[in-house]
Amino acid sequence: MSYNFYKVIHLLGLMLLFFGFGGLLVSMYARVELKKAARIMAYACHGVGLLFIFVSGFGLAARLGLVAGLPTWVQAKIGIWLLMGVGISLVKRKGYIGWPVAVLILGLGTTAAFIAVNKPWM
Repeated sequence: MSYNFYKVIHLLGLMLLFFGFGGLLVSMYARVELKKAARIMAYACHGVGLLFIFVSGFGLAARLGLVAGLPTWVQAKIGIWLLMGVGISLVKRKGYIGWPVAVLILGLGTTAAFIAVNKPWM
């Protein structure tokens, strides 16, 4: 598959991930009990988004010829995405505090984007 295909899937995964975070975070902050179907949708968007990010990320790394050894910037991004995977439990348990959780999640996403664009440890 082409580099552009993997890039689009990567961005789709990013959108799904933050869509899942947002749905759950807003309901927790507003102290509104989501119906079961809505909770399942938020968790599914989060999970499918992470899956798309990981699969397409490794596809992008392969297209860049980074299969033999992953550079430090790729390892840092993998670590950030793993933290984002665990972050859904933070939103579920502490989402009622609102902005600090949202800033943490957005900060992680921004850091991953900065690393991807600048590749600081090439």
